[in-house]
Amino acid sequence: MASLPTSRQISSGAAFSVDGMAFAYPESRRGVFERFSLKARPGEFVAVLGPSGCGKSTLLNLLSGFLRPQSGHITIDGAPVAPEHPALGYVFQSPNLFPWLSVLENVRFGLRMNRRGSPQEQRAVALNFLRLVGLEEQAEEPPHRLSGGQRQRVALARSLALEPRLLLMDEPFATLDAMTRATLNDELLLIWSSLGQTVLFITHDIDEAVYLADRVLVLGFPPAGIMAEVAIDLPRPRDQRGTRANPLFAELRERLSEEIAKLTAGNKRVI
Repeated sequence: MASLPTSRQISSGAAFSVDGMAFAYPESRRGVFERFSLKARPGEFVAVLGPSGCGKSTLLNLLSGFLRPQSGHITIDGAPVAPEHPALGYVFQSPNLFPWLSVLENVRFGLRMNRRGSPQEQRAVALNFLRLVGLEEQAEEPPHRLSGGQRQRVALARSLALEPRLLLMDEPFATLDAMTRATLNDELLLIWSSLGQTVLFITHDIDEAVYLADRVLVLGFPPAGIMAEVAIDLPRPRDQRGTRANPLFAELRERLSEEIAKLTAGNKRVI
């Protein structure tokens, strides 16, 4: 992976705001959210934890405009959210790459669909972001020749190529082995430190949330909303050995574990 500066440029991030939001699926008797509110500062890295079924992915789909709330307001830098919002990027748990396209053409796809520049300019941008995630040499390979971690890097490069100021990430590393996951955590932090997007990161992994985030939210079972909010005051830049050895890391992990335990006590559902 290319070397990046570690100084944050948070001016390039986008603030978002959720005010008094209510949402329920048509077939459900119980709403997922009621009078739900959440704000993030430009360039802030926010992680979200919670039991399965608490609405973590639904929250991302509402923020992206894929779903519409029944009431309340969702804005990005003061503008109403919509799927085509230019500030938005979305990285899913599955890379969702097109198998018939090369790695480079997968990254170029969004640029092509949005008609951003000439084909030559689009290829140059795509190659630059592949270089950023350490896959320049695999640019002409088909996705099936890549490892799981490499395919997720391609998905990240595809989102970054659109230069989003708000990056939504739905458990993007959940299916990877522990070593690959740790590597991608470090690479994500390096990219975020340089580019400065606002990030909303969904995870089931408490350690991952503490390692990555400025702030961690714990969602309760619907329609409870945010049950706990924990500021992560660990110094940056972070590294796997030094950060995890910091006594504060263990304290924060324990505090979040206790919050999750409160929610799941007496309930068969687990995070």
